Amino acid sequence: MIRYIVLIVWGALLVQSTFAQGRPEWTKQTTFEDCANSYIEVVNATGYSETNARDNAMKEIVKRRSLASGADVNVVWKGDDVTVEGSHDLIIKARVIANYPEQIEPGSWRVYLLVQTLKNPTYTYENVKVTRQYSFSPRVFIPGMAQLHKGSTTKGVLFIAGEVAAIGGIVAFESLRSSYESKINSTHNAKERQNYINKADNMENLRNGFIAGAAAIYLWNIIDGIAAKGKQHIVIGQSQLRITPYALPQAAGVRLCLKF
Repeated sequence: MIRYIVLIVWGALLVQSTFAQGRPEWTKQTTFEDCANSYIEVVNATGYSETNARDNAMKEIVKRRSLASGADVNVVWKGDDVTVEGSHDLIIKARVIANYPEQIEPGSWRVYLLVQTLKNPTYTYENVKVTRQYSFSPRVFIPGMAQLHKGSTTKGVLFIAGEVAAIGGIVAFESLRSSYESKINSTHNAKERQNYINKADNMENLRNGFIAGAAAIYLWNIIDGIAAKGKQHIVIGQSQLRITPYALPQAAGVRLCLKF
């Protein structure tokens, strides 16, 4: 029975990972991040084409960050680097960290931009990236919590449900085993005694199977919680935690090397 639970969880996770694509999570964020040297924000705009919608989104950034000098400005694109020039000095320097275009209908597009704008064009950009990688968290030791943290709700719920089902099976079959074992000495009928012994052995085997299943799901949860990617999110700065497992020939077991 436990193998069916594991197979169900595995199949559901495969389906969930297959259909978990769509608009990146960062496009749903509207918060404004004020860093030491720059502003980080998400803007979106529509247009008759992808390029037009992208230009309109960038103009929104220019509008927000303009010094209101009244001078005519020109938006200059060089790859993902953006500058705004005019009859006066350079007033804005920005770059596009990520973009996501979507076609609303024929002849209508919407483009989302994650833009980093320097507070002063002489400043240096902070390191900002959009990633599906997550740093290590103690949540991995609680079934489903790391997956929920990464935005994989279905996967997290499946790990929780699988572990609960396995533990429930352990408790149920251990109770039945104890019940049958207590009945062995309640009768002098050899046939009935053997019947109780057989049933107790069967319940013990099932209990052990659920113990193995619970351990497998728990280990799988830890590995997935560490290694699996989650929904895209914005990371500012360069601090990260690297986990490198390695085996020691002279010792039994495996160690984890954590680097900050």
